[in-house]
Amino acid sequence: MLIVGERINTSRKNILPAVENRDANFIVDTAKSQYNAGADYIDVNAGTLLGKEPDALVWLVKTVQDAVDVPLTIDSPNPEAIKLALMAHKGKAMINSITAETERYSQILPLIKEYNTKIIALAMDDSGIPTTAEGRLTAARKLVDALTSEGIQLDEIYVDPLVYPIATGSEYGKAVIDTISTIKKEYPGIHTICGLSNISHGLPVRKLLNQAFLVMCITVGLDSAIIDPLDQRLMGLLYASEALIGADEFCTEYLVAAREGKFEGIV
Repeated sequence: MLIVGERINTSRKNILPAVENRDANFIVDTAKSQYNAGADYIDVNAGTLLGKEPDALVWLVKTVQDAVDVPLTIDSPNPEAIKLALMAHKGKAMINSITAETERYSQILPLIKEYNTKIIALAMDDSGIPTTAEGRLTAARKLVDALTSEGIQLDEIYVDPLVYPIATGSEYGKAVIDTISTIKKEYPGIHTICGLSNISHGLPVRKLLNQAFLVMCITVGLDSAIIDPLDQRLMGLLYASEALIGADEFCTEYLVAAREGKFEGIV
């Protein structure tokens, strides 16, 4: 399971002032805590800063990577901000994200090629954001076929089925599960990823829903997730689920996590 730490995002109340004031110590501490909790990539997002976003995103990339030896997920709707961040990035980055929308696709594809990045591929196209599994699958197939025709390898592509809050539609959880299952069967070697916490937006006891949804998605093939790695129970369920479905050979990762004390206090 590839884990992307989601906490460095200016939509979070404690991150916004830290980025605005260039509080490097706070950002470094946030990055280190996620890395130490098991994050393989750390997402950096300064999208709420609008006109100030490019400078802020570059600062985040440099600040995090100067302190923590970890690759980043460059998360922005602004192609120019992504390009500047990639120029500052050390190692193999991940772009969040590309879609099958004509304009977005034409803007992001050259960056994937030039900087040899991993790519999160959102299951949407010019017709908008699909609400059904079939609509998402149609958009995802179109996007994956286009990317692979351009020489992008399947194992560099992370299909995001787009998680909607179930508070706004009772079918939205199942649509994600069906999309993940089908994509993994149709494109062996491809990855799937999602912003897990969107599922519980607007409902009480959100962590409970997030935890249940993670387990369900792992059982149908989710192999990457944008999550809060500081949620100890969520991470514990991740390790346990992978061990139970045979995705963790000889339960190695589970045993390492146990020896490191990552399950203390949750059982």
